[in-house]
Amino acid sequence: MDKTITSPSILLKYPKNFPEQLIINEVQELLADKIDLKIHIDEEENTTYNALEWIIPTTFFVWIFKSYFESFLSEAGKDHYKILKKSLKKIVSKGKLIRGRIITSTYSPEKLSKSYNQSIVVSLTIQTKNNKRIKLLFDDNLVEEDWDSAIDQLLDFVIEHYKTYPTDYLTKEISKKCKKENGTVYALIDENSKKIEFFDELDMMNKFKN
Repeated sequence: MDKTITSPSILLKYPKNFPEQLIINEVQELLADKIDLKIHIDEEENTTYNALEWIIPTTFFVWIFKSYFESFLSEAGKDHYKILKKSLKKIVSKGKLIRGRIITSTYSPEKLSKSYNQSIVVSLTIQTKNNKRIKLLFDDNLVEEDWDSAIDQLLDFVIEHYKTYPTDYLTKEISKKCKKENGTVYALIDENSKKIEFFDELDMMNKFKN
């Protein structure tokens, strides 16, 4: 199994010692169409971080790069899009089963937010047509169906984005939050409406003040 990070269409990260057969079971549908998919096994354990929670890499993450969506826009890719949604939901569901903890630096305990309620186990990051990143986080207080709905919402926005850029909804929303090239916008699920909303770094800091 490839343990290096390159620039594929889809990158999946799993923790060290996660059963390889379970990984194979999860990705076999994605691999069926010979999609350019890479698996990265994180060899580090008990890593100490000196960062804010939403910046710290989650235990499981999925990166979907521009090349995937550009391929999807062809007729041949449409069936694979349904497989992608199904596979993502299967991977993300681990966030409801596995509890994680953040180990902070002795010198920066104030980095931890007592109000932070997003999963530190799983996240989904998508690259936009103009090379920005959207990192979808998952509220631990919501049910799995809400997480699944957020995946559907974001992917539908992204498909529209790639088809109608730069006049699409997603481009307009993230341009309000991120002017920097290759910058990151955070997508969170609103606990009341269950719709995804977009935040920049300052928004996140204000939202999760201690």
